[in-house]
Amino acid sequence: MNFRRRGMYKNIIVDRDPAGIVTLTVDRPGAKNAIDVETMGEIRDVVGALEQDRDARALIITGAGDEAFISGGDLKNFRTLKTEFDGRDMSIFFHTTLNRMAALEIPVIAAINGYAYGGGCEMALYCDFRIAAENAMFGMRQIKLGIMSAWGGGQRFLRLVGRGKALYYMMTGDTFDAAEAYRIGLVERVVTRGDALPTAHAIAQKIAENPATSVRFIKRSVNEGADMPLRNAIAYESEMLALLWGTEDHREAETAFAEKRMPVFNKPREK
Repeated sequence: MNFRRRGMYKNIIVDRDPAGIVTLTVDRPGAKNAIDVETMGEIRDVVGALEQDRDARALIITGAGDEAFISGGDLKNFRTLKTEFDGRDMSIFFHTTLNRMAALEIPVIAAINGYAYGGGCEMALYCDFRIAAENAMFGMRQIKLGIMSAWGGGQRFLRLVGRGKALYYMMTGDTFDAAEAYRIGLVERVVTRGDALPTAHAIAQKIAENPATSVRFIKRSVNEGADMPLRNAIAYESEMLALLWGTEDHREAETAFAEKRMPVFNKPREK
């Protein structure tokens, strides 16, 4: 892994445990973990390293403290972006980074420990699933600034919760709590205050114990299949299954089952 570790970044903390679970914490307490242009570059650096890392098993995104996950884009910093071209360049830069993050072959989990407004909600939407503390608050509040979602999150919000709910929250700018986020399908679990990160880590650990190649193929199959006609998606899934059928992991699982022991799985196959 060649990304810089704890203490080497200004605005984020990156930790990695022995199981290969990487935690990226946005750590800007003075700005309530808002994302500025410099932070965007640091996140891009980590994503780029993970694209080349065959030993990583999961990525968890969270915010420092228990007040804010990510409060949005850093409005003070963004005042330097004067023209429509500046705004477009910023938008393209970061939604390209977030698209790369979403495309990582490992699961990406949001541990939402506090409020996630505007760009913070957008960043959570790029994760594969979301764990929210009961005190978390959400809102697509960009309209209150005379703009709209900047990083592609509006389209992800639409596809996750449906047209009516997406339009309602994006057009009103209303905020909503973790219980409502769960009801509309924005988050997969709501946990006690302070438990979002431990719960996300426990889920990542459970996934990491499974064959890494299977995890990567499942995510690839779901991501690719979502944009295919159903018949094509099923055929693609069958081809992915065929590739897994001949792996050492599958043979080890069969042998371990017959021998009544826990399997010992291999590393993911190389590209």
